[in-house]
Amino acid sequence: TLLKLLLEKIEDCEDIIVRGLGNDMSNYSAKDIVEFIKKKQNEVSCIDFIAFAKKHVAKLFEAGREKRAKHIQTTINALVDFSGQELNIVKVTSKFLEKFEEFLRSERTIVRVNQFGREVTTKRKPLTDTGIHDYMADIRAVFNEAIDFYNDDELGDPVIKHYPFRKFEVVKPNPLKKRNIYLENIRKIMNLENGLRRKELARDVFMLSFFLVGMNTVDMFNVPYSSRKNGRITYQRSKTKNRREDNAEISIKIEPEAERLIKKYADPDKVRLFSFYKLYSDSSTFNGAVNKGFKRVLQEVNQSVEREIKETVSKQEKEELTKFLIPEDTRAYSVRHSWATIARNMLNISKDDIDLCLNHVNEAHKMADVYIDKDFTRIDQANRRMLDLLFQTGD
Repeated sequence: TLLKLLLEKIEDCEDIIVRGLGNDMSNYSAKDIVEFIKKKQNEVSCIDFIAFAKKHVAKLFEAGREKRAKHIQTTINALVDFSGQELNIVKVTSKFLEKFEEFLRSERTIVRVNQFGREVTTKRKPLTDTGIHDYMADIRAVFNEAIDFYNDDELGDPVIKHYPFRKFEVVKPNPLKKRNIYLENIRKIMNLENGLRRKELARDVFMLSFFLVGMNTVDMFNVPYSSRKNGRITYQRSKTKNRREDNAEISIKIEPEAERLIKKYADPDKVRLFSFYKLYSDSSTFNGAVNKGFKRVLQEVNQSVEREIKETVSKQEKEELTKFLIPEDTRAYSVRHSWATIARNMLNISKDDIDLCLNHVNEAHKMADVYIDKDFTRIDQANRRMLDLLFQTGD
């Protein structure tokens, strides 16, 4: 066993010499070669994976990729919970990742600092396969960034020689659930009476998003007042604007149904289109408040559906009505799924036009898009049909 370990160390040293010195080795003394080996070994031993990950997160924030940065930051926080504030990159092996996965699949007690600077202790539930996949994908992304930063492929002298993801297999995520809400339930949401402030906010934001063809909470929070011009809202979708040549720009006609809510939440200072930034510190806090209120919205809608089920005599009708019960984990973001599903299944709008309406890039038509100017009136026509259907009675 000792001989095997010794031969492995000798092999590592020989590898460093050959890659780093090559034919020039004869020009070095034995002492110089020893110092060269130590220097190369220290290069990798000095890489703190946690510190590097934090720098990577900071760069993402600077680049405006806030959502991605926060996602990785959450993963790194969990890694710190598991391994401590410092983690030598040589310790990030396939075995280490297996133990980290076991940790994530267990119930954990964590300590975080809240907005008032106080430490708060909470318990976290075990992650599902989807959660594990997302966390490990983040670790892999940061590890790849470290390799790109420290290794020089042209010189053929890598500082980081190991790659744990050759052996460690990232679990596949659970199949995505359909997150669309039926048209009948959207009508119920729209007609909910005012009540608790957060419930009212969630209802209004959900409907405003629906009227504006799936505009998400991040864009509602940040969109400037200047984006409104000539009866339209023209903005760049924050989620993808840094990854697309067209900056993910989209222009939505303001229909009368949307105008009422735009006026209700208008920014009096005309800095941003909506006043949400005056009520919440950032887009994440705003989104969290909307989703908390949306839970109450779903409860009321489901209570309404349950009453209809009780009042129905036919067993077949009861079974049919149960499909209108909305899962408790549904979020306000489901408005985009709902708009797309209704557009396709009830209005027979083409998938190409739905991609345009939701500001998606169709990879199959990417080359054609280089030559074709966007026609936002196609969005106007689709959205008008959608709103006419929503307010249609007696169907």
